[in-house]
Amino acid sequence: MAYETLDVKIEDRVAWITLNRPDKLNALTPESMHELRALFTDLDDNPDVHVAVLRGAGERAFCAGMDVRWSEGLTPAERIEQGRLGEKTFAMMERLSIPVIAAVHGYAVGGGLELALAADFIVCADNAKMGLVEITLSARPPYQPKFMDGKPDPDQPAFGGSAPGWGGVKRLPKRIGKARAKELLFTGIRLDPQRALELGLVNNVFPADEFDKHVGELAERIAAMNRYNLRLVKELVNNEYDWIEPHPS
Repeated sequence: MAYETLDVKIEDRVAWITLNRPDKLNALTPESMHELRALFTDLDDNPDVHVAVLRGAGERAFCAGMDVRWSEGLTPAERIEQGRLGEKTFAMMERLSIPVIAAVHGYAVGGGLELALAADFIVCADNAKMGLVEITLSARPPYQPKFMDGKPDPDQPAFGGSAPGWGGVKRLPKRIGKARAKELLFTGIRLDPQRALELGLVNNVFPADEFDKHVGELAERIAAMNRYNLRLVKELVNNEYDWIEPHPS
């Protein structure tokens, strides 16, 4: 299948999935979501793929979240549906039978970090900047992002509240604990790699100029494992099961 927003390569049991909109900091669009969903279905059924690595094209970002043009043009009804589309897409990745590594460099903010959180674990380059920053879009200066230029947040309803809608509010606490997750969500701060490592958000931090090499070595090692064993271990961990007795052969 040909993709417009993704670059996909399968080599030596590893599926390399690259978000391929570098001029837009790999921001997500409806096309991105639908292409990811189709790809996840293909990968789950491909016995030759043992692990997937998700990364972003270009030097500046893994993913800057939701594409601003998509967000600004949504009707109230469409806003509900974009939330459902993102959550369903990321849940598909989370449920893949193979391990998924999010390889983060540069910006991974908002929906971009929510996407990474749906992977089995995250590794990052030492130039990464990560955070669920949505709450700052409706903050008072100086905490509102400069690009907002004092404008109202299009996702802020006239009545009631707004929060990250693609699964970050449930996955972040599972990753780093409720109290730490609340601090990040309440403040909308961006973490540097060392702080992300201390909190347990990422598993490892690699030098940016050696990032691809280290990620490749990690993927190669996992890909060497038996696919069915990887699937079983992932199911056991995700569902908190004990494997009491081996199945007969």
